[in-house]
Amino acid sequence: MDNFICKAANRKELLKRWDYLVEIHSGNNKWIEFKENALKHFDENSTISYLGFLNNEIICEITAYIKNSAFIGDISEPSGLLSDSMAYLAAFRTNKEYEGKGYFSKLYRFVESDLKERGYTELSLGVGPEAVRNIEIYFHLGFREYIKTLIEQEQDQEDVILFYKKKI
Repeated sequence: MDNFICKAANRKELLKRWDYLVEIHSGNNKWIEFKENALKHFDENSTISYLGFLNNEIICEITAYIKNSAFIGDISEPSGLLSDSMAYLAAFRTNKEYEGKGYFSKLYRFVESDLKERGYTELSLGVGPEAVRNIEIYFHLGFREYIKTLIEQEQDQEDVILFYKKKI
């Protein structure tokens, strides 16, 4: 892990990450929409995107939502998930070939430390109940305090999301 660096992304780095994500999901136009929204939120200073670099290659990421303006469109009932003292974490992604090697955990510790330095005292996140592996990871990271459950409707699809928080 000597060549692994964690940092808050600049726009150029974020664009590079999103170009990669769109490329690996080619044919799925949702990822182009995700990219546009991510860049818009970044430009509005509503999010902080954190990246993990291994030998100058971006291999993992976490996004912290820090203002309601970016958050409102993503979740129908954001109350209790984001405030002046609580950041909402999303977009937990690690390139497949680097999963399970500790890189994400190191990035997460960096994110938590940085947000604490910025004055945040709590973090929240959401997860689908079917994502058992992710729930176990989040519990391991300390997200054990249940906030609420939302059922999101999108066209003919219904998604259940469980929300948890932790103090930092």
